[in-house]
Amino acid sequence: MGTDLAYRGRLGQLLPAAVAVDTQGQPTRDPALARLGALLPFGGYKGFGLAFIVQALGVLAGSALDPDKDDGYFFVVFKPDLLIGLADFKEQVSELIDRIKSTPRQPGVDEIRIPGERAFRSRERALRDGLEIDRAVFDALTALQA
Repeated sequence: MGTDLAYRGRLGQLLPAAVAVDTQGQPTRDPALARLGALLPFGGYKGFGLAFIVQALGVLAGSALDPDKDDGYFFVVFKPDLLIGLADFKEQVSELIDRIKSTPRQPGVDEIRIPGERAFRSRERALRDGLEIDRAVFDALTALQA
């Protein structure tokens, strides 16, 4: 969401309601105020716990608490076949995905997506159809090449 804050700020777009607070703890839709304040966790206390751990791991990658230095990348890499046979791992993950996708959906929910699935589809679509970018982004990129 940090990247989304900067992107929305550059385009003059507001954040969705109830996702951020300013430095005084007041709800805000302004990306600049949210960047100085805080993003609210999704998923209640479990979402907060997950967000906290991810932020703590981000500190290892150079992400600091200073909003101007809040960019870092942390990768966790492991070799699954050290823990379980690779064929078993692939089979069980496939079964897990099938179980998740077969969960009854709420009204208005067309599909349950697995993390990364939307990005994969977007990439395939962009490779096939090309990209549409916002005029402000295009103008900024054009100015950089001059």
